[in-house]
Amino acid sequence: MTTGGQVVVEALRAEGVRHVFGLIGSAGMEIFDALHGEPSIRFIGVRDERTGTHMADGYARASGAAGVMLAGQNGPGATNLVTGLAQAQAAFSPVVALAGSLSSAHVYRDAFQEVDQAALFRPVTKKTWLVPQASRIGELTREAFRTATTPRCGPVVLNLPRDLLAATIESASPVAPRGRQADGPCAAHPALIEHAAQLLAGAERPLILAGGGVKNGRHAQATLHLAETLSAPVATSPGHGDAVPGTHPLYAGQVGPRGNAVATALAREADVILALGTRLGFNTTFYTYDHLNA
Repeated sequence: MTTGGQVVVEALRAEGVRHVFGLIGSAGMEIFDALHGEPSIRFIGVRDERTGTHMADGYARASGAAGVMLAGQNGPGATNLVTGLAQAQAAFSPVVALAGSLSSAHVYRDAFQEVDQAALFRPVTKKTWLVPQASRIGELTREAFRTATTPRCGPVVLNLPRDLLAATIESASPVAPRGRQADGPCAAHPALIEHAAQLLAGAERPLILAGGGVKNGRHAQATLHLAETLSAPVATSPGHGDAVPGTHPLYAGQVGPRGNAVATALAREADVILALGTRLGFNTTFYTYDHLNA
């Protein structure tokens, strides 16, 4: 027999998690107890759930693995996650937030610090779950990791009722972690690829504009190889200046109204722009052609 909290930690270990950020609270105490006995996972205590969520987001962006945040208290402990989750959602950052939640029998009874956490998190996450029964904790923890780390990546929240974490469950054969998956490599129609290649080959002033997709997908070397083949400078979208190494001789810096003069001039003067992993969003364009050649 094992507790629901131990099942959560077993799932974290199976996913290869090595760091968990969090703030201790009574609603998630069984998870903290299980973490204390798990030497392979380092718990990093924070002073506030808001900072912990930003730390998990930063860890995810830097490592490419899911950043895990554990909010141990329902109510304010969970609501403090919102800003960090919204930021992670905007950046397609794979954050897995585990939030302690009300005991199942106390829902809709004006219980202590009762908040509809599932409804709260839906607008700022890729997906949010409320675990319905103790026997599904392991399954849904693994599903949370799969969802967060599958492109497009994004933050998820798993709400864990405190009575389910304390419940004892018959030990079962662990389900293998599903991890990061995709249906297959993205591929355009061959004719469109040929057309793009012809445009680039005939360009006099080509520019590669690399965004967060290059960085998050770890495609910097492939991007630079293409740039060297084309002798094309590489600019980056704002906020993603580290999409390719800044020491490369073809690196021009960030474009747009908040970018540098060199990269922005190249974008204005380019006769062909190859946009890789970028939405050409507000920070890059201000929704005008003032900073890109139309």
